[in-house]
Order: sequence, then structure tokens, then C-alpha cells
Amino acid sequence: MKLYCTLLGACLAMAGTAQQKLDNKDSVRTLKAVVVSSTKLPSNTSSLTRTNTPLRDIPQQVQVIDRSVLNDQQLLQLNDAFRFAAGITATDFYGGFSSRGYTTGIGSITTNGIKGSPYPEGQLPLLGNIESVEVLHGPTAIMNGPGAMGGNVNMVTKQPKKFTTLNGSISAGSFDLYRAQADITGSLNKKKNLYFLAGAGYQNGGSFTQAFDRRSLQLYGALKWEIGTRTTWQVNANYVNDDASNNYQPRVPIYNSRSKDSIFLVPYDFNPGTDSRYKGNNLQLQSIIEHSFSDRWKLSLLTAYNEARAQRAQYFAAGFVRATDNTVMRSYSWQNIYSPQTTVNGYLTGQLRNGKLQHQFITGADAALSVNNYPRGILQYAATRIPVFTPVKDEPYDTTGMARYTDSKWEKFNYNVIGLYIQDQVTLLANLKFLAGLRYNNYFRRYKAVDHDDNIMYDEKPERTENFSPRLGLVYQPTKTISVYLDYNEGFEPHYGNFSENGGPFDPLTSRQYEIGAKGEFFQGQFQPFMSIYQSTRKNVLQSAPRDGFPQWQEAIGAVRSRGVEMGARGVLFNSLLLIVNYNYNKTKTTESKNPADIGQLFANNPQNSANGWARYTLTKGTLKGLFLGGGFQYVDSRYFSAKKPATVYVLEMPAYTTIDALIGYRYKQYSLQVNGNNLADKRYALSGVSNSYTPGMPRNWLVTLSYALK
Repeated sequence: MKLYCTLLGACLAMAGTAQQKLDNKDSVRTLKAVVVSSTKLPSNTSSLTRTNTPLRDIPQQVQVIDRSVLNDQQLLQLNDAFRFAAGITATDFYGGFSSRGYTTGIGSITTNGIKGSPYPEGQLPLLGNIESVEVLHGPTAIMNGPGAMGGNVNMVTKQPKKFTTLNGSISAGSFDLYRAQADITGSLNKKKNLYFLAGAGYQNGGSFTQAFDRRSLQLYGALKWEIGTRTTWQVNANYVNDDASNNYQPRVPIYNSRSKDSIFLVPYDFNPGTDSRYKGNNLQLQSIIEHSFSDRWKLSLLTAYNEARAQRAQYFAAGFVRATDNTVMRSYSWQNIYSPQTTVNGYLTGQLRNGKLQHQFITGADAALSVNNYPRGILQYAATRIPVFTPVKDEPYDTTGMARYTDSKWEKFNYNVIGLYIQDQVTLLANLKFLAGLRYNNYFRRYKAVDHDDNIMYDEKPERTENFSPRLGLVYQPTKTISVYLDYNEGFEPHYGNFSENGGPFDPLTSRQYEIGAKGEFFQGQFQPFMSIYQSTRKNVLQSAPRDGFPQWQEAIGAVRSRGVEMGARGVLFNSLLLIVNYNYNKTKTTESKNPADIGQLFANNPQNSANGWARYTLTKGTLKGLFLGGGFQYVDSRYFSAKKPATVYVLEMPAYTTIDALIGYRYKQYSLQVNGNNLADKRYALSGVSNSYTPGMPRNWLVTLSYALK
């Protein structure tokens, strides 16, 4: 790790020296902005900070994965984009991820900075309507409220434009994958104060699992109206319809064996049941109204409505593979889902001067009202065992003879969060900036379920939790191109499942993070290295403590500490080379527990080392002008299926892996043709694991794409 820090420090110093030398030259000889196929590195963000703040002025690490990178690898799903950020690893196949040792669910993901995932029921987020993915490392409680203690992901949607643009592509690839995508923008009137975006995407196939099919249709759009010189109103819409065997990649069961090789004995394309079915619709609507009172003061009102409707009838592997006959138990689950969510966020931003001090001020209030409703209950059965080495044959849906262990008439969860926040970014000197913020959270949760005789199965009493989350940050810029920062940030997350019969209700999870880092923007912002060192501690961690008659009893007696280093760089070099490289070291372990054996345990699904890189070179001159080549890798260290016990106790381990990707393409005027090859070495690996099964990674695959762009 010292070597990495030394190398990055040397890069920062050399780049700073080179930049200063260039700045001292006359304007004729100053380095011009370098652009590769219209690639320009992002230098600011507004959706994460609510203010149009340069990334170099934020006392926290933010990485932006823009559309050019998404196009390079023809990515359609959010979890595939994580490979271009430091320390982000997928924990499931539908958007959950681990950052700085802490797992974050898809519900914490924001869209255009607005709380409320458009995919609340485990459906994988699609990227057809996304312009960029912003990864914010560390807690985000000030702006986003509870959740996301290790970091947050924000998806920025494609924006309407006044001028006409047209983008379209068709793709075909491995595992019978076929895809089409197109969108158009333009003005609707002569004044060009009313303009739009409309797009659609369709995908069929692409799954390597036996007897598994998937069809996805996405429709999206936006409309922006410049009502006056100081007022705008924008409406965004996104609709996704899925018809698939399952709403996520089925997990593969494993043997409970001391041999690491036994983890991958079961075929990676294992399917626990061909009669599984998922049909879902997701609708997301957003309204963004902004009014500027002056050049310094602006009022914004963000509202969103998300709705998920789905029918699920699915088989799951349950338990380890039985070695005596190579079979595995299964469960069968059936449910209808209706999950609406309403989000409202109003805030005021302004700039003030107090003597020589300049303030960038924001204050606001938000509310997120969520319901998870199962109007026809949840049915779960213990299904028949199946052999793991024999493909499952077509089997009609029939629960006759299956033991039903969950049977409710209806179930309903309510989650409401109301927050107030204030933040001030103060420019103390031209090269010294201070940030302070405070958020108040009020969380409400209620859960109720009844059986078919209208008897109450669960009636969790209304729970209210309050919390204050402060934040402090300092940014020092010794030169125009280097920022050094200190950050103190707190996070907050309520406990779910606070049943009194399980020991609840519990005080919420809280986290405290200390971070020191450096970041640079050299050569007119086209080379951006960074490094950060952090320590985060979570309190009120729940721990299982079974009692007589209460097998699910829990106690909030634990603490967890995460320490690590993140570093990387992104740049456009030599006018033609896009380069991205990231490295992360993290160690997350239990530091407090009433059970001494638990202290020192490492967290599951959390690699200590991970790294990734991507490079793309475009020929801009000569006979082969327009040819572009790319290649990259992703390395993930070994991880444990469950918390690591002391050395005397064996635990199952997911082996480390490295995947290699490549790209070759040719661009002529508005047309481009490219071929992507992923996991070229056909490496067998696990994306994530849970006690007795894992989610398999994609085997070697190919994708050919023909694109058209009119701008």
C-alpha cells in the first residue's frame, strides 16, 4: 500500500510541475483541450450537492462514469458500471453493492439526486436513459437521508436539448442476445423554450442460465419548459416492462466442503426450476421546478413518483448440495407486488458575502413516503429436491404435496422519512474552503400481515426514530490544480424488522467517518488523479442472541470498523487515449461484541483488494482514421460467504478472480461499428455469495453493435 501511495504522490507532483510549466508559457504554446471522440472529463456535479459545485471543491471523493465509457462496453445494467469505480463491488445481481465494506441496497440509489429508486422490487436498473453514473464514496446523509453508509450511487438521466440529436443502435451477441436502442431530442416551438427527449430500448435474451429467458422494454422521455427568463420546469419519465423467468440471475448452490474447488462443482448455468416466472412494470415520474430570484438565489422543488407492480412465481435453491446424491432442496415462492413511493424535496440555494468570506448556502426539507404492499399475500413452499448435474426439465406449476411454510392473505409495509437539512460552503480564502452541514431525520415504519382467516400474523407497532447527522469538511488548494481535503461525515440507517418478539425496537445504525484525501485536475481538467484514506465506524450493529422460546432474538451490542485506501486516475492523454485505473484496499471487521470470538471477524462479500482499469485509443489521422481499440481488466480479491471466524474454524471462501475485456471498432461520420469481448479468458467466478450459494459471473461473451449518431 505504501508503494501505491508513493506512486500516486509522485504522479501528483510531476503533473503539478508540468502544469505549472505549461501555465508559464505564452498562450500560443499552452496545451489545448484534448478530446477523444467528444470525450470530456466531468469537472462538476449538481445532482449530488444541489449546487453546481466543482468536484475539486468537494471534501469527498466523487467518481463520474459518463456515457462515453458506458458506450465503450455497451453496458445496459447498473451493476456492470461498478467496475469503473474504486472499491465498488456487486453484492447481488439487481443493483445492490458494497462500498468501503458496507452493503447498500438498491433503494438507496438516487436518480437526478432524487431519493427513490425506480426499481424498488429487485429489478435490475437499466442504463438506456442514463447519461452518467455518479459514485459518491462515504456517507451521504446530509442530502439523501438514511442509508448508504459506505457510499451512494446517483444516476443522471439523459437531458432534453434545444437542437435536434438522434442516437440509435442495434446489437447482437452471445446467449441469443438481441438489443435495439434509440432516442431523439429537439425543440417543439420556434422560440426553442419548449424542448424534449424521447427514447426506447428493447432487449431479448442474454442469459447463460439453462432454460432461462428475459425480455425487457424501456420507454423514457423528458420535457423542459423555460417558462420565463428565471423559471424552468422539467418532467422526466421512465417505464420498464419485464417478462422473464426470474427478476435476477439465479444463485448456484455449493457443497459444504473444505475444498475451494468444490464451490464451482455445480454447473454455472444451473436453474432451480424452469417453471419460474416474473412479470413486472416499473414507472418513474419526476418533476423539477426551479425559479431564480436573482443570479445568487434560487428555489427548487423536486417531486417524484415511483411505482412497481409485479407477479413473481419462482423456485430457489435452499441449502447446501447433499453429497450423497448430489441433490439440493428448493423453495417455491408466489406473490403479487404493488409498491408506490412518493418523494418531495424543496430547497433554497444562495450565495452570500460576509466581509471577505463567501458563502454558498443551501437549506431544505424532504419527505419520502414508501409502501411495499403484497395485496394477495406471500406463499412459500418447500419444493421437491432436484439433482444439480441434470438439467431441470419442463415442469408444470403444481404445489400439490408441497409443504407451505408461509401463507398470508395480505402484507403491507410503510416506510416514511422526513428530513430537514442545512449546509454552508464557505470560501475562507481563494484556496481554502470550509463546509459544514446538519440534517435532522424522522423515520416511521409500520408492518402488518394477516392470514386467510383474517387473524393477525404480524402487527409491528409504529416505530419512530429521530437522528441528527452532522458533517464538516475542509479543502485546501496549494495550487490551481491540486486539492487536499479533510472530511468528517456521519451516516444513519434505521433497523428493519424491529419486531418486539425479536428484541426490537432498536436504535438506528449510526456511522462516523474520518477521511483525508487529495485530488488533482491537470491539463485543463483532462487528467484527474485522486487518493483517499478513511476510517469508518458503525454503532448499534445487531447480533443474533437466541433465547429459549425466541430463536430470532437479537441484541444491538456490536460495532464494526472499516479502514481503507482508495486511489486512481482518469485522463485523456496524447489527444487520443482515454485511461481509467482504480485501486482499493479495505479491511472491515467487528471491533465490539459480547462474544469475544466475534471480535476480529471479517465481513462477508468484502474483498480486501480490488482494482480495475480501462484504456481506449482512437486513431485520428492516416488511412485508419476512425479506428478505435480498447481493453481493460477487473480484479477482485477473495471473499468469504459469511463473517470470517478465527483461524481454527473453516469458512467457505470465494476465490479471487481477474477478468479481461476488449473492444475494437470503426467510426465513419455518423456511423460506428464495434465488437466487444468480455471475460476473454472465460474465468469462472462468483459475483457474490450468501452462506450456501453464489451468484455466478458472466462467462465469455461477445457483442456486436452498429450505431448511428446525428448531432
